Amino acid sequence: MALFKRGNVWWYKFRFAGRMIRESAKTDSKTVARAAEHQRRRELEEGYNDIGDRRDERIQPISAVAKVYLDEYRLKHRSATFAEYALGHVVRHLGKLLVVDVSPDTVRQYQTTRLREKASPKSINEEAGFSCESSKNVGMLFAR
Repeated sequence: MALFKRGNVWWYKFRFAGRMIRESAKTDSKTVARAAEHQRRRELEEGYNDIGDRRDERIQPISAVAKVYLDEYRLKHRSATFAEYALGHVVRHLGKLLVVDVSPDTVRQYQTTRLREKASPKSINEEAGFSCESSKNVGMLFAR
């Protein structure tokens, strides 16, 4: 647990499940930053300890989950072209996020970003659909 200041904004840093978590508290108050750090750690721990989910799967990055899904998809289907296309966009935008970090706000931001890239709403919905399928074993990536 470490708090540090960059400019006028406090940041926190701690290790969780073998990964370094380093995020902005988005405040100039050290007290609020300390509370934000505790809250973030609690969110990660609650997601990590979710009953019914395997913890090691919940803390994987989205890119790893998408790769496993695509490998399985290629074995079951003749053509994986659209799945590769759809998940490619998801990984490009959200690949570094942990599965436990995905929220409805994350999905809305993804949809907005894809609309700005001039993608059709149908394509965006199908990308989200593939993302849901690829994460069923991890707790429904986009359907939280």
